Amino acid sequence: MIYHQFQQSPLQTRISGPRAWLAMALSVSLICLSLFLLPFVLLFGAIALGCLVLFSRFYMARQLAKFNQAQANAKQHAHAAEEPQSQVYGSETIVRETNATRYQGRTFEHKEDEH
Repeated sequence: MIYHQFQQSPLQTRISGPRAWLAMALSVSLICLSLFLLPFVLLFGAIALGCLVLFSRFYMARQLAKFNQAQANAKQHAHAAEEPQSQVYGSETIVRETNATRYQGRTFEHKEDEH
């Protein structure tokens, strides 16, 4: 009884004959098709990425130009409102930068008694 169970594989009856050949042919054809289409998919991805980079570069340049124009307009309006406070020496105007103090480093004095 036990010997009879191991005499024939149960997979042999399920996958055999024309169904096995059809499955193998279908899987091989899908693999070949995917290998054939892979360069075209990669080429399409590279073209799409290049278009995205170019679009973002032009878009960001346009947005940066708008931002710089708005900053220049705001600085011009602030400069016009602050005109009486500026000091003129000869032909140069001294302009105080408000955010320059944020970027200054801290200076520590050396004390003689500390080592």
